[in-house]
Amino acid sequence: MKISNTIIIYTPPSTKEQKSTLGKVRGILKKHKINYRLANRDKLDKNKLKDTELVIAVGGDGTFLRAAHFIGRQVLLGVNADVKNKEGFFMKADKSNFAKKLKKIMNGTANVRKLPRLEAYINGKKIDSLALNEFFIGARKSYHAAKYVIKLGGRKERQKSSGILVATPTGSYAWAKSCCGKTLPLNSKKYQFVVREPYEGKVFKNYRLKYGVLGKAQKVDVVSEMLDGILVADSVGREHFLKSGSRVSVRLSGKHLSAVWE
Repeated sequence: MKISNTIIIYTPPSTKEQKSTLGKVRGILKKHKINYRLANRDKLDKNKLKDTELVIAVGGDGTFLRAAHFIGRQVLLGVNADVKNKEGFFMKADKSNFAKKLKKIMNGTANVRKLPRLEAYINGKKIDSLALNEFFIGARKSYHAAKYVIKLGGRKERQKSSGILVATPTGSYAWAKSCCGKTLPLNSKKYQFVVREPYEGKVFKNYRLKYGVLGKAQKVDVVSEMLDGILVADSVGREHFLKSGSRVSVRLSGKHLSAVWE
């Protein structure tokens, strides 16, 4: 892969280790005479990624996920800025092996995996964010209950819970896993939904649609009964507000993310 221009998307370093990692990445790019730009993860827009072949996310998984929201056809490499303090599920490089990973990308031997993403619609209009891990549908404040009607094919159910997660295979190793979801193979062509902390009482009861693994042709439909509902991608995207009657649809997108893997 020929790399003429790249961009480093980073979380502002707060420790010596994080500063050291960012400096190491910059130094290696300079050594290979690769043009690069720096961009704070909180100040991103798609124009900053224009004309780049490789995007390098330096930080933790949140930085990787944030970068993924602005990527189309570019390849994304995650560099863990602090291996002792950051989980780094997506971060397949660190300061000790970044040079080696970069060489593999340049000579075309890197393992680049196509990761599925989800797309969502509100009242029939597609939102601009794709989710690499999951979409959350629920109340804006976590201590408020989410009320909605969930629809799957010809089945529907009125529920009260802490919200719904619709998760990709990579997302099945993250938040969804903590909510009783099942891990899916990373090469799976399926995705899943998980209802968080379903509440059952006199009015809301006998739930059947609390969890499910879905195929490419299936979608999850939700009709909000909330006044303060939100739809958000990967916990790092823009919050899309839902009011009572707002209709949300989530399904697999045809737009994969190309990520450097093991």
